[in-house]
Amino acid sequence: MNILIGVTGSIAIYKTLELIRLFVKNGDNVRVIMTNSAKKFITPLTFETLTRNQILDETTESWSNDFNHIYIGKWADIFIIAPATANTVNKINAGIADNLLLQTYLAFTKEVLIAPSANTNMYMHPTTQKSLKNLQIIEAESGLLACGDTGIGKMANVNNIFYKTLKLLEKNQFWQNKNVIVTAGGTIEKIDDVRFISNFSSGKMGEALALELYIAGANVTLLSSKAHNLPKEIKLTPFESVNDLKTKLDEIVTQNNYLFMVAAVSDYSPFYSKGKIKKDKLNSDTWQLKMSKNIDILKSINGIKKIGFKAETDEKNALNSAKKALISKNANAICLNLLTKNNFGSDENEVIFITKDNETKIPQANKRKIAKKIIELSENV
Repeated sequence: MNILIGVTGSIAIYKTLELIRLFVKNGDNVRVIMTNSAKKFITPLTFETLTRNQILDETTESWSNDFNHIYIGKWADIFIIAPATANTVNKINAGIADNLLLQTYLAFTKEVLIAPSANTNMYMHPTTQKSLKNLQIIEAESGLLACGDTGIGKMANVNNIFYKTLKLLEKNQFWQNKNVIVTAGGTIEKIDDVRFISNFSSGKMGEALALELYIAGANVTLLSSKAHNLPKEIKLTPFESVNDLKTKLDEIVTQNNYLFMVAAVSDYSPFYSKGKIKKDKLNSDTWQLKMSKNIDILKSINGIKKIGFKAETDEKNALNSAKKALISKNANAICLNLLTKNNFGSDENEVIFITKDNETKIPQANKRKIAKKIIELSENV
């Protein structure tokens, strides 16, 4: 994608460097427009080093080639103004174009995303608030401001700006406003108040699916036992045990269209003892835990499209085992993951997407790419 970023004279401009890094890492082409005020905070060389592209401003604009405010708008897929000062926000709303960045805005015909940054009083001023309501913004955050005041006005987290941009550019009509649940991470089954049984699931595959579904346009609820740094529009609900996960799923499953059951759920749970079991009370060199069988959550849920995940270490029998799970759990699809190729916690994966009619191998790739392909295949289950 071609990303055009406009920067104005705000101390929050340092955050834009990290935003650019995210786009470059994503494989996007980035160009930057700077106002004269922006140069008081960061030099053009810094942005040119990160983007590998010359910055556009009044001194570099040329009409002998395509490096000007008209043609750069035709090149870009989206125009992000981050940070946007209160002055810039109000000028945009009024249609004023007294600098190159504002002229580019008026000439731009595609998606525009504005990330305001200002002192709280300037941000909350009725004039600014009226302007913000007329524009597509990613709202500022509250906290300690550079001026020393505390309140709203901090430029939004760069991850939120990055993911919002992807959502605007990569939305998928099929997933628009569909309600989707994703589960991620391993369950935690308490032995006592200081010990538990769990597994090595990192939650990364579930997180990747939640993120890609959000980008595609779905309303996503993520139930996870892990900590995440995801867009705030993804509703995050923590869980611990199998019973906790089942209870929370039962509360929301009827309101959703799809369930991606990525969580690694324990088959058995130990009988819980309150407090801490003392070692000297066991009177033995061995400790045998008494355990009870847990409910099969995926099998117990009905009335929703279900995509299950199955991790296997036995390559010879893994495919047959996954096919049996597809039938026994009454799932629409099973994603088979061979742990002999990718361990828990890996940033990459290789999956076989299994339905009653087809088996589709998704080759080794990072988990976001795997998630995109799973989502694409899930449209037809």
